[in-house]
Amino acid sequence: MVEARSLENRYQTELRAGSRRIVADTHKDGLGGGAGMRPHELLEAALASCLAISARMALQELGMEEPRLGVRVELERGAQETVFVYALEPHRALNDAQRAAIYARLEHSPVRETLSRPLRFEQRASTARRA
Repeated sequence: MVEARSLENRYQTELRAGSRRIVADTHKDGLGGGAGMRPHELLEAALASCLAISARMALQELGMEEPRLGVRVELERGAQETVFVYALEPHRALNDAQRAAIYARLEHSPVRETLSRPLRFEQRASTARRA
C-alpha cells in the first residue's frame, strides 16, 4: 500500500510505502516545480523498474556475469488507448538468442502483467478521523 500526503509547497506530494519515502511533483499553470517525478512518470518508473529487474534475472539465468542494463519506458496517452513503449538498453552486446530470451521474460514481468489486465477503480470511505 502507498499513502500520499500533500506537502507545503504547491503540488508536492510525499509518497510512503512503509518506511520508504519519495516525493512527487508537477508543474501546472506556472505553479509547482520539479521536486520529484510527475504522476505519469511514476507509472513509467514502476514498469521500467520491474522490466529492468526481470531482464537482469533473465541475464543471470543465461549465466552472464555483471548483468547490467537499462530499460527506457515512455507512456503514450491516446484518446482511446494508452501505450507503454519500452526498449532494452544493455551495457554490452547481446546475441539474438540472449535478446530473445530477455524480451520473452519481459512479456511476463509482474508489473507488465498487472497493467495488461482490465483495470477497475473503487472509492472507499476514509478511515482518517475528521477534526
